[in-house]
Amino acid sequence: MNSTLDPDRLLDLILERCIQICEVGSGSLMLISRSDEVLDIVTFRGMNPSVRTKVKLRVGEGITGIVAASGEGMIVNDVTQNPHYISIKDDILSELAVPMIVEDEVIGVISLDSSRKQAFSEEHLELVSTLANMAAQIFKNLQTFRQLEQKNKIQQVLIDISRTVTSTLVLQEIFDDVMDRLDKSLNLERGSIVLFESDKNILKLSAASGLTAEEMEKGVYLPGEGVTGKVYESGEAVIVESIVSDENFLNRLGNASHFKNNPENVSFLAAPIKSDTDVLGVVSVFFVHKKYVDLKTYLDFLQVVASVIYQAIRIQKLIDEEKREISRENILLKRELKNKYKFGSLIGKSKSMEKLFEMIQLVSDSRASVLITGESGTGKEMIASAIHYNSSRGDKPFIKINCAAIPENLLESELFGHKKGSFTGAVADKKGKFEMADTGTIFLDEIGEMDLNLQSKLLRVLQEKEIEAVGSVKPKKIDVRIIAATNADLEDLISQKLFRADLYYRLNVVNMLTPPLRERPEDIPLLINHFITKYTSENVKKIKGITREAHKLLMSYAWPGNVRELENVIERAVVLSQSEMLDIQDFSEISGRILYGDEGEDVEVGVDPEASSEVASSKFSPAHLDALDGRAMEVVVGEVEARLIKYAMKKFKYTKTRVAKFLGINRNTLDKKIKDLKIDY
Repeated sequence: MNSTLDPDRLLDLILERCIQICEVGSGSLMLISRSDEVLDIVTFRGMNPSVRTKVKLRVGEGITGIVAASGEGMIVNDVTQNPHYISIKDDILSELAVPMIVEDEVIGVISLDSSRKQAFSEEHLELVSTLANMAAQIFKNLQTFRQLEQKNKIQQVLIDISRTVTSTLVLQEIFDDVMDRLDKSLNLERGSIVLFESDKNILKLSAASGLTAEEMEKGVYLPGEGVTGKVYESGEAVIVESIVSDENFLNRLGNASHFKNNPENVSFLAAPIKSDTDVLGVVSVFFVHKKYVDLKTYLDFLQVVASVIYQAIRIQKLIDEEKREISRENILLKRELKNKYKFGSLIGKSKSMEKLFEMIQLVSDSRASVLITGESGTGKEMIASAIHYNSSRGDKPFIKINCAAIPENLLESELFGHKKGSFTGAVADKKGKFEMADTGTIFLDEIGEMDLNLQSKLLRVLQEKEIEAVGSVKPKKIDVRIIAATNADLEDLISQKLFRADLYYRLNVVNMLTPPLRERPEDIPLLINHFITKYTSENVKKIKGITREAHKLLMSYAWPGNVRELENVIERAVVLSQSEMLDIQDFSEISGRILYGDEGEDVEVGVDPEASSEVASSKFSPAHLDALDGRAMEVVVGEVEARLIKYAMKKFKYTKTRVAKFLGINRNTLDKKIKDLKIDY
């Protein structure tokens, strides 16, 4: 019993031994087919081979069927006296039938026949029953073993297919690889992927295995036509155990007689490729159905493959939609760039911004390198975008990379690419950012953080217009415009020998200094309105604007984090606000910084250091603020305004006209504020 891992061979051996033990001339071993409750003869001895197809006893029919139904063995030592006996051989006079039982379930019957009356004893019954049950258990274990083998094979194929899907975005490559792996794992006769073409209302072959070019051309179906068409129309997977016995099988792809194996043994599985709402196509396979291999398991496997195919199609559609969206955004952006106060996401009407816009227009169509400098948060990346999209390269690639965000040992590969095997982990060739930006623009942010070794390679790109991938000995010519940005003092880095002077002069052909927000206060209202509109829409809020007091508060702050900080403050206020107007309490962190100063040494506030120190130790401590119930807004805002006016008066040597201009109010309003707030000067 333990001498073979082949279930058929095991059953042969068991029947043979039982015949020998009982010293009889013939016998059969039958397994119950649960689909139709019929006993199928899987092996026999001493009988005509036609018995396998001619004899189909149902469970409960004949002596063998009764044993299958009852689960109890029977001895009939004279079949002529038993009314239930069904003759399958003329010379049989005695029969012994025992059930094969596993876990209280009858899976088959061993039937032994003799041409002698009184051929079987109770000892025979007991011995054969024991052997039958042992054989049943081993047979069941072998089936389980085969099923585990089947599932392990399926799991490996799914892993391989998933790797393909994640390694390429070319649908045809994915389809071809899926069919190739299905062919190798199932030893396909044929297989195919058909997709629905809505403009023609047909299902068209997209990929196949085992088909000639001529047969590929025939792979066209109408929805509802044949098994494939019905699977598409119904959205339900199907199993055809034998293609020659199914009336819906059209054999559209060629004559079934051309199969490598007998078509009677060829099964057909088909699964719909579908989303939650639509069926996109059908994946199907023809293969020889081996015994004890569960077709339902393979159908489940094919449905998972269909799901993977759908995901690949969906990803491709998302990419196509993204490309269309990018194209549409490019058009809209170019239109917006014509606006006097807007270049991409840059907003401003101050003189410094107008000069910046004018410079962007002047340098956009040149090939010159641009170095953008300025404090963090002033919009250097946005300026680079405006330069690119206003240029003749606007419809070409615009690649951005932050030199400070990538470790030094990876930055070279990221910029210039690498060849397969050039270092540990380089399992395939990879394009670098420079090659991806060919014919377009590359934006190198935080250029001051770049390693000196990489600086020399970047200098070569600027001088020779060519790159060399890591591990490559062959340089490649490229046409890329370089825009760099930094908030560091590159000249100071040069003096410290941390930045190459020759690279600096190559990059600094055109220098664009982005002004900090505190130097262009007239732009703050524009930015406030822009960010309120933007984040109100994004967060589906109903905020209409900002109160005068809150507006004054934001105008009085020095914004050390520049536009980025302002945007962050507005977004937080929009998200957390529960009213239609943003009020001063929505900007409590700004009020706190102005009133109490900031613990960070690099944060500036809109009052002088002495005033900040005084306020920090003044009556406006948190404990005292709690005591201003009902008057907190009036007292706090008044104190802020008073200190701001004092700061401005001192700064501009008490010249009220200049003070009023700095504060953004007229002279009469300033006089009134001085009087109302009882400011001494």
